Amino acid sequence: MTNRTRQIIVVVAVFAIALASLGTVIGLLVNTGQMSEYSDGFRYELSGSRATIVGYEGSDTDVVVPDRVKGNRVVGIERDAFKDLAGLIKSIKFNCTYSSFEIASEAFKDLTALEKVVLPTNLKVIPDGAFRGCKALKSVIMPNGVTEIGENAFRECSSLNFIYNSEKYSTEGDGAIKSDSLYLPQSLLEIGAHAFDGCTAIVEMHFAKDLEKIGDYAFNECTRLSDLEVETDNEVTSIGERAFYNTMLRSTESNKLSFPNLVTVGASAFKSVKTNFSYFALPKSIKSVGESAFSECTSLSKFAMAEDAQLETMGEGVFEGCTQLTSVTLPTEIKEIPAKTFMGCYRLLYNNDFVIGKSVETIGEGAFAIYTGRGTNVNVTTYSRYVLKVDEENENFVITRLEDNRRDGNTTSTYQQGLLTDADGSTVYAYYGSYDAASTNTMGRTFRFLDVEGNFLTSITSIKAYAFAGVDFEYIQLPTTIKEVGDYIFFGSKITACYTSAVPWELTKNSFSKKIDGDPEIEVLLLKNTAGVEEFMRTLGEYGIEARTYSGTLQ
Repeated sequence: MTNRTRQIIVVVAVFAIALASLGTVIGLLVNTGQMSEYSDGFRYELSGSRATIVGYEGSDTDVVVPDRVKGNRVVGIERDAFKDLAGLIKSIKFNCTYSSFEIASEAFKDLTALEKVVLPTNLKVIPDGAFRGCKALKSVIMPNGVTEIGENAFRECSSLNFIYNSEKYSTEGDGAIKSDSLYLPQSLLEIGAHAFDGCTAIVEMHFAKDLEKIGDYAFNECTRLSDLEVETDNEVTSIGERAFYNTMLRSTESNKLSFPNLVTVGASAFKSVKTNFSYFALPKSIKSVGESAFSECTSLSKFAMAEDAQLETMGEGVFEGCTQLTSVTLPTEIKEIPAKTFMGCYRLLYNNDFVIGKSVETIGEGAFAIYTGRGTNVNVTTYSRYVLKVDEENENFVITRLEDNRRDGNTTSTYQQGLLTDADGSTVYAYYGSYDAASTNTMGRTFRFLDVEGNFLTSITSIKAYAFAGVDFEYIQLPTTIKEVGDYIFFGSKITACYTSAVPWELTKNSFSKKIDGDPEIEVLLLKNTAGVEEFMRTLGEYGIEARTYSGTLQ
């Protein structure tokens, strides 16, 4: 064999080896999903005999995803697989039967023309952001077997109003369902944060018994959501922050919205639910109620917690702005009534006395800023017919009864009023009563701190924030013993002038502000020739508070 022959043989052998190696590499790339193949417009990657759809380049607006492509089982959909035709695809149906079928996060995000989806029968999880921003999406067939709807899954799907578990449904005859209601899967355990946030077309929805968790903002701003049917003895233990914020949920005493196993209610969870939400109750299992959880629910009139509930935490302002709230039951052992709990609840004393429980140790600022006045067009006596009370076993707070007042020209009726104070009567937390611009006491029109016998109270040294919020009288004389005045003590009130002979006292720039971030609108009148008056007037001036002296005659 010549040298040239040997060289040719070597070259051929090397070339053959190279080709074999290249084939192996190509095979490995295909089999490990690193190279795409095509079938009927679908681009997919293989892992063994399992195919994952990574793109669609077909022309169909009604897309059907097959169970197999070129004999390979379809097992999943990758992120953004259909994004190139986002404005064209109107429906997607999955004929896939793989037992562990998976859809990637944001797989169908912003498909703006998509109206209908039929999901795979073996799907277990609707992933995060799966259909976010699909504004034309109206209906979804979601199989029983789905245990979780991920975060943002249907966020901003503003046309969505129908979910059911099978294509075989009827809107007529036996077993009929509504074609504009969300029937969430019986298997569902968790609804993720923002899952249906901004789905403004949802009106009616059904929760099955096994659902356990409703995430933060889950149905936030679903502004038409009114009918929520929850199966008896449902397992919901957690309702997240702003979960039903600004919805129209219905709950009445005769048709209760009930969560018998609830443990946690997040901040603002039911805030601003304003229509037909007149009754709500929390069960014995409740441990935590977040800040502003039911605030601004302006139709809520009756609220109850189980008296034996072991409530551990309650945030500020839970019922703030619930203007129709007349009946409240709190747990017997509750130790704190946080700041602004009942702020603006001017009907709190409309039907019943409110009794502060025996175990209460702390009352936050503005907790009972109940706005006893309601303006010139409303008779305030209608709203303050009853009184605040403190359980006789409570050692931390007392009610200091004030002199009854009369209205001009009324010689037969008197109106009860008082102060919620600490045990020794030195700190004022709240005023209750119906003293207004037409009221008088034994010393004239100006509201004074007079006891039931008409004597000035001499124990008061401090007035807490919001203590006289929303009152209807115009003039007030502070006790001579006063040493400290909190923020916004006359918040939202009609008071125009505050008289005092006690100077100086501790105050802040907001002590006389009648609104948040507002300039002081109250004139402080200091008794002339009182020691320290001039210096105190300068301090008031630094805070933008108008001040002048008076000679001793009050209105």
